[in-house]
Amino acid sequence: VMNESKQQRPKPVPVAAVVDQWKETEMGKTRKKYEKLSEKIVSWEDKQRKKAKRKLHRTERGVEKTKLKAIERFRDENERIEIIVASARAHAYESQTKEELKVKEKANLMRATGRKPSTCL
Repeated sequence: VMNESKQQRPKPVPVAAVVDQWKETEMGKTRKKYEKLSEKIVSWEDKQRKKAKRKLHRTERGVEKTKLKAIERFRDENERIEIIVASARAHAYESQTKEELKVKEKANLMRATGRKPSTCL
């Protein structure tokens, strides 16, 4: 009967084999853990890069709008300057014409009366 009980008992597994199996299991867990972490890092990186790109595009659009507004203000200002200059030139020309007419009339009067201008030498 003793023979039978010895046969039923499992053979002891060598310690080295158990340690190797445990090591492989733990290494697998560790790899999985760091693969997940690596995926999270890559995901975060992608998200941040997309966010930065969106911000860049938003800023560029803002800069473009600002540039267009500045160009529009410049054109408006030039238009205003042109109107003022045209008005000033017209006024100056009108004043010059009036003064020249006065001088001509005065000269004609002097010729008619025979008087010399008082400022003449």
